[in-house]
Amino acid sequence: MATKVQISNNILLAFFSFLLLLGGTGCKSNRDPTREEEMFKSIYINQFRLTYFRQMLIKSYNNSEAVREIINNDNSGFTEKILTDEDYNLIDSLTAVDNNKMQIDSTKGNMRAEGAQGKRPLGFILDKIRSKWLDSLANERYEISGVKDFYY
Repeated sequence: MATKVQISNNILLAFFSFLLLLGGTGCKSNRDPTREEEMFKSIYINQFRLTYFRQMLIKSYNNSEAVREIINNDNSGFTEKILTDEDYNLIDSLTAVDNNKMQIDSTKGNMRAEGAQGKRPLGFILDKIRSKWLDSLANERYEISGVKDFYY
């Protein structure tokens, strides 16, 4: 039969084991702000890129109803607002400038091989997106727009 001293020692041992277990797990939150910020930044950059792509398609195809219908039926991206109004204004300005560049390029189409004349929007847009210029701009906008401060 266990004595009072043994029972007290077992209770103390269990109590200290419990405290060590609690202390070992700590009070660290499951939330990893660095990982969440990287994830949000990635979402922001993708949304920036997607918005540029959509606006460039609309402008390069002269605001065509067919292109608008395709874009309106596409569910890519986010329904909640991630970009700022300034981001949308910047993208609108950039796509207007890029569309003008494309129109100027199309006037030089007579110097290209037959069948390659006119505007070449898909190749132009693909080159823009592949150049990483857009990602670099989106990164810069993410840092200065203050968007990340809304979520942290």
